[in-house]
Amino acid sequence: MTGKTRILIKMLIFIILLVLIFRTIDLSFLKKSDCIFLLQGLWVTVQITFCGVLLGVVLGTLLAFLRYLNNPVVDTIIEEYVDILRGIPVTIQLLIFAYFILSGVVQSKFLIAVIGFGINSSAYVSEIIRSGIESLDKGQMEAARALGMPYSMSMFEIIIPQAVRNILPALINEFIALFKETSVVGLVLINMYDLTFASKALQSKYYKPEPYILAGIIYYICVKLFSIFAGTLERKLKK
Repeated sequence: MTGKTRILIKMLIFIILLVLIFRTIDLSFLKKSDCIFLLQGLWVTVQITFCGVLLGVVLGTLLAFLRYLNNPVVDTIIEEYVDILRGIPVTIQLLIFAYFILSGVVQSKFLIAVIGFGINSSAYVSEIIRSGIESLDKGQMEAARALGMPYSMSMFEIIIPQAVRNILPALINEFIALFKETSVVGLVLINMYDLTFASKALQSKYYKPEPYILAGIIYYICVKLFSIFAGTLERKLKK
């Protein structure tokens, strides 16, 4: 079975599943303004995710670069940094950033969310980049240094461009994971109108569970599209 055939079959199953869901639940009570409200919440979620991943990539790249300086002290600090961020639930991290570290310093709830998720993402991104670099032949770095190239030049002109092929699909998966994790932001930061909080507001307005189901469907559609993109990109990079 070819890749295109597999994608077509998945899309067909996806469409059939959506049709069955929408035929099962009653959304007739929702007004046009309610749907716009949900889409606005989705836009906030996408913005937080994109900015969070962007910050995570910048910090994660820096961390991965520092780990290759062969400094035991720096390496130990970064390892502990990664362990702490991977070991504490993202909800708790967001609470700590909102009501302790950034309390009284940053007023924007959007910015607090971006910083919190960005720092959390940096731990995972640093490991993704490190794994991508380690998948390459170590002889390439040794050859570059033997030719007199500085470490930073060897890394950014020889190693990283090749590692990108291994890193990109994993980074898209990190984007997908962070997109779902942002669902807690409206519950942690009061009146932060992301998709989850918008669905909660509509549920409180109509006393019906359907807004939650609709929010779940929207998350599912977005994740499905991101996953298809990630799979397509991965297949192209392998060619």
